[in-house]
Amino acid sequence: MTGAALFIAGHLLALLLLTATAWVAGLLLLRRSDGEDAWERFGLATALGLAVLGHLGLLLGFFGVLSRGPVIAVLVGVHLLGLGAWWRGPSPPWPPSPVTGRGGKPEGEGRGRPSPGDGRGDGGEGLGRGARRRLAVLGLLAVLAPFFLLSLYPPTAFDETLYHLPYAREFIRAGGVPFLPALRNPVFPQLSELIFAEMMMLAGDVAVHQVELLATMAVAALLAGWGRRAFSPAAGWLAAGIWLGNPIVAHLAGTAYVEPGLALFAAAAIYAGERWRETEEKKWLVLAAVFAGSAAGTKYLGLFIVGVLFLWVALSSPRERRWRDLGLYSVVTLAVLAPWYGRILFYTGNPLFPFFPDLLGTGPSDWDIGGALPRRSLSERLVAFLRIPWDVVFDRGRIGYQPPYSPVYLLGLPLLLAAAFRDSRVRLLLAIGVVYAMIFVVLPPDSRYLVAVLPLLTLALGGAASRWASAQLAAALAVVLLLPGWLYAGYRVVRQGPVPVTAEERDAYLARELPLYPAVRFLNRTRGSDYTVYAFHAENMVYHADGVFLGDWSGPARFARFVPLVNDPEALYRELRHVGADHLLIVEGRGVALPVDDAAFRKRFRRVYSDGASEVYELAEP
Repeated sequence: MTGAALFIAGHLLALLLLTATAWVAGLLLLRRSDGEDAWERFGLATALGLAVLGHLGLLLGFFGVLSRGPVIAVLVGVHLLGLGAWWRGPSPPWPPSPVTGRGGKPEGEGRGRPSPGDGRGDGGEGLGRGARRRLAVLGLLAVLAPFFLLSLYPPTAFDETLYHLPYAREFIRAGGVPFLPALRNPVFPQLSELIFAEMMMLAGDVAVHQVELLATMAVAALLAGWGRRAFSPAAGWLAAGIWLGNPIVAHLAGTAYVEPGLALFAAAAIYAGERWRETEEKKWLVLAAVFAGSAAGTKYLGLFIVGVLFLWVALSSPRERRWRDLGLYSVVTLAVLAPWYGRILFYTGNPLFPFFPDLLGTGPSDWDIGGALPRRSLSERLVAFLRIPWDVVFDRGRIGYQPPYSPVYLLGLPLLLAAAFRDSRVRLLLAIGVVYAMIFVVLPPDSRYLVAVLPLLTLALGGAASRWASAQLAAALAVVLLLPGWLYAGYRVVRQGPVPVTAEERDAYLARELPLYPAVRFLNRTRGSDYTVYAFHAENMVYHADGVFLGDWSGPARFARFVPLVNDPEALYRELRHVGADHLLIVEGRGVALPVDDAAFRKRFRRVYSDGASEVYELAEP
């Protein structure tokens, strides 16, 4: 096999092992009947398994044994305990199994009557079960191929190299979960980053992308089964196609951003809440609490899901057991949240650090980011909220320059609003999405934030559209609806060129995608890991530096502390030495110009690298 084939095969194996481990870990905590439809069962079990892996990572970190040996032992233990699931084998998602509808009766044909196209009772016409399985497998592989290939490129997305991957790397180096003052946010809800650390230590940083790829596909599977249960088979196919048809979803599935995982936990929490409301079984309420807590353990925005479900339980429970249900939900949720937010509270005194610094009398700190929040009038906030459907598709410069959402949401908005008046499920899903979208009036506008509730809006739109399509037509239409995301992933693969599989190809790719990478590579090659560099406005290069990389908008080494000293070489030198820096990196065109002709500057700083995009200076010995 060629090097490229071995690289791709190795990462495909890593993805399959991750999928199998998450699936088995989830099944250990679920009964086989918890998801009657195989798509539901796969999505639900995978979501629960990923949550388990994240919490186990935190537990290993607390004991200081977050390393390869204990992680492998955990994975082996999961599969040994799950031998029963392997013995039964995964249930194929074709042909779809009967699903209980709202009235508790199976949907579909009458009892004893063969389903259309199963090869029985139709005069021999149509495809047999085996042929349909092979066709389904080929179709699934065709859908996944560009998403998988996009995940194989080295990490270059801004936030993944700014702090998501640096978190994972530092956890591995420390063998635990320490406070990391050199990073923009030294402590955070970090469930996904702990799964990243487990994946990184076993298969490398490129394989980390497959955590979010798996989360993306698990959302699609859950939507396929959930739509079938809540509305009709047509709704499931449409919802899965619309979800994968979002270019922003395709983009995030190939990165180490945490939004796909957050979306999976949020969708699974609302799904479990709906099952609890239908069946009144306590296990679904417990699962809803676990998933809501896991969403909040992934990102602070997940606290919204915790609050939504608390309100839902309060309004849905019969009066005679309302307090018991609220108590059960609250106890389980707090048990899930306690390790994550207790750790944040222990290190900072503020469980929502670095937000709301005055929450518990902690006052301002080096990481106070309150000034970074947008200051807009009420009318500006209202206009920004109303523009969201347009901006996420067309005017993306207003909301973070992220890849677009599918235009299907904008085109289907009238249909969605009309369905909301007739269908309580559509109304509930839409209401959660609309209320959540109000964060745009508070936080900096970034369309990534909306991905957390995108599965709910997608299911609502699929349910609304399914009234006008049969299952067969919906399956064909789902293929058309996923084309924007599928083609976007393919376009990105073509634009980026062949997947880098050697160290030389990786270096060339990173130098092409990240203009500042050559300067960091110079430091890595000449200093190894024994350097500390301070960089003005190059904060996203943290992960690619083997040494210590300082300089950001917040923290002890924040730009505001050093920029005023640029024209005073002695003061700049003293402050850089105070934070331990022995090198200084300057980015051309970023507003920082050094007094290179000043004799005092030449005495303290010696240029050792320049490439037109950046310069590196070595600080003189004290």
